[in-house]
This record gives sequence, structure tokens and C-alpha cells, in this order.
Amino acid sequence: MEEEQEDDVAQVREWVGRLEEFVASLDGIEGDDPFDFCENASDAWKDGVSPDTAPPPTSPAMVIIVETFRALAQVMSAAMTDYVNTLDARDRMTRAAAQGSLQNALDGIVRDGHRWLSEGLPSDDEIRQLILSVGASFRAALEAAQQQMDQDAADDAVAAADPCGAILGYRDPNVDVAIIFTKVCSFTEDENRRYRDAYDRLRRMLDSELLRHISDESDRFCDVLIGVLTDLRDNRISWADEDAIDERRRRLRSALISFTSALHSHKDQSIRAVRDAFGRRTTQEQAVLDLFKDLLSTSFEYRWLVEMRDALLHGDINAFKYDFTARLHREPAVNVYMDRGYMLHFTREHRNKPWLKRSELEQMTSDPSVLDMINAIQPLMGELQEKLDTILYPNVADDAATVKELIGRFNGRRGLYALQTGPGFTRRLWVPPYMPLAPRVLAFADNYDTSN
Repeated sequence: MEEEQEDDVAQVREWVGRLEEFVASLDGIEGDDPFDFCENASDAWKDGVSPDTAPPPTSPAMVIIVETFRALAQVMSAAMTDYVNTLDARDRMTRAAAQGSLQNALDGIVRDGHRWLSEGLPSDDEIRQLILSVGASFRAALEAAQQQMDQDAADDAVAAADPCGAILGYRDPNVDVAIIFTKVCSFTEDENRRYRDAYDRLRRMLDSELLRHISDESDRFCDVLIGVLTDLRDNRISWADEDAIDERRRRLRSALISFTSALHSHKDQSIRAVRDAFGRRTTQEQAVLDLFKDLLSTSFEYRWLVEMRDALLHGDINAFKYDFTARLHREPAVNVYMDRGYMLHFTREHRNKPWLKRSELEQMTSDPSVLDMINAIQPLMGELQEKLDTILYPNVADDAATVKELIGRFNGRRGLYALQTGPGFTRRLWVPPYMPLAPRVLAFADNYDTSN
């Protein structure tokens, strides 16, 4: 009997020591959220308990082992309950909070073990009652966790079967969150495809990204011109500093190449877009080709800016002139010109471009200003884009009606409108993936005049 008592004391001392080591290792257990942390901590503790190392089922040391498992299960259960019941993610239990809760529980088990070693081990009947109590609460925690996992699986299955719909994002002054998302209604896959395709076509038409790219590069060119002018006016660079002057010239050159390349991209990609949409040798393709042919034939500025891009990229990167002029009683002047002499040289064998009128350069008495040329084509590009849109997007009225129908699915509620693009609104995935709907596109559809 005395020998058994000594074995029990030795086992308690061993498992108290193991538990202390486990508590000391909590900081090193991986897991950014409380769930991963608890799962990894449980695995770590479980790895240390094996048939070879575990004490007899009626040993006081067994109480330490099962009490530890109970603490792990209870912290995991608390984290799950907190996640379900806490709307604001900022207020949910963190990894640090879960670790702190677990450490407090484990420290209590360690203290009980040390108390047993100093004051005496519990009786066999006390041990039996402790193990029964721990087992009951442990099973309850496991059952609660299993119920939550079963519920999660059921919720995920329902969400997977309902991945499309109208999502509303809104604010509630009574809830401390930036935005709350709710599902207004569900869509069939066909409805979702019809709404999304119509919306995408309207968005592409309204954004006119190729035209916007031209505008952006035009602004960039002007910004570089203004920057050079400001540097000269404010004496940030010296007229005698050839390196500084050359650096500004290179900036202008880069901006000019970018702008003329944007014109080229607009032409090429517009033609490619109509071919992708309607095919080659179609009336739509020919209509787009005719639009660009007409603009090249009628606009001096457009045709020579387009050709200037080829000259800069395939001829001479310095196929332009610049003029930085100092004035005694006025602000300095900065100008960029198309080099007529070089352009005549570069186009001398371009017989496959009938719209190039070399004679008009020969008859000019000065090099044309690039900035004047850019300003001249801006209204022409806007008119061209409207004609291109008419060809590329022939069903604007139908698309506007479809998007207006989509707006109606939100039942007039105010907030962020979005299309759901995957499963969600479950505990595991609180907010589903979604595609926000731009107000400018929705407003265009809502106000579209069907008499157009």
C-alpha cells in the first residue's frame, strides 16, 4: 500500500512537471485565431499522452491529464460560442484571449497538483468523483463542439447551393461596425449571368478605358510640360546645366511616347474588340475600320500623332524638337514640336498608308506644336468613342433594362449594392465573396431614356 502511494506521488509529480512544461510552451504553439490555437494545443498535449506514458485510470495523475483535456475543450467551445454570438469581428475572442483563458485554467490544475503533493493526495473515492465530473463536462464540451461542427456543415451545404444573389451593405448606428452585409434575395445561375453580363457591358461602355487611357497620358504630358516650366521659372535648374536640361527633355520624350502609344493602343484594341465580339469580315468590323480610316483621312493632327508613335519607336527615339526659351521680362516658354524634317524622311517609303499626306508637311513653314495637336484631337476622340460604342454595344437599351431590373431586386433599400459571387453568410465564412456595383453604372441604367 505504501509502495502504491509512492508511485501515485511520483506520477503526480511527473505530470505536474509535464503540465508546467506544456504551459510554458503555449507561446510557441502556432495558430493566428483561437480555433487553430486550441486545435494545435490539443494535438500537442495529446501527443504527450500515450499508453506507454499514461498512468493507471484510477491514479490521481490521470485527473491532471483529463482536467487538461477538459480545459482545452472548454476554451475551444467558448471560442465557438463567442464567434457565433459576436457580430463585430473586432470584438471576437482573439488568439491571445484564448491562450490567456487556457493558461489560467491550466495554472489552476498545476496548483491543485502541487497542493496534493504538499497536503496529500485525494482518496480513491475523491479521484473517482473527480474523473466522473471531468468526464461528464468533457463529453458535454465535445458534444457541443460536434453539434457546432454539424451545424456548420449543414449551413455550408445550404450556402453552397445558394451562391448567387443580391447583397446589400449598410450601416446601423446601433451596431459598432463599419458595414453590415445582408442577402436581399437569391438568383438562379441564369439570372446571375444575365445581370452580370449586362452590368459588365454597361460598365465597359461607360468607363471607355481606352479613351480614358488617352486622356490620362495627355494629362501626364501636360504635367511634364508644366513641371519643366515651373522648374525654369523658379530657378530650380540652371539654363547652363546641360544635364538637368537633358533630364527634362527625356521626361518629355517619355511622356510623348506614352501618349502616342495610347492612341495606337486605342485603335488596335478597338479593332480587336469588335473582332472578338462579332468576328472578322463582318459589317461591324468594317464599320469600325471605316471610322478610323475616316479620322486618319480628315484629321491632320490625328494621323501625324499616330505616325509619330511609329517614328519614335521604330525610327529615332528623338524624332521631335523642343524649345526651352528664357525671357527677360516674362515667364520662360517650353514647347515640344513634331520634327517635320525627320517625319518626311521616316515616311518616304510608306506607300501602304494612303492617308499620310506628306505634301502637307512639305508646304508648312514651321514645325507644328505637339500640344496644339493633342488639344485638336481631344473632341474628335470623344466623338469617335461614341460611334465605336454604338457598334460595340448595340444592345444598350436591353442591358440598361436588365440592370434596372437588377436594381429593383434590392426593393429600394439604400446602401452598397453588390452581386454575391460565392457561398457565404455562414459561421465559417461570415461575408461571402461579392462584386460591388458601381453607382455610376446603376444610375445610367436607372435613368436611361428608352426613346433613344
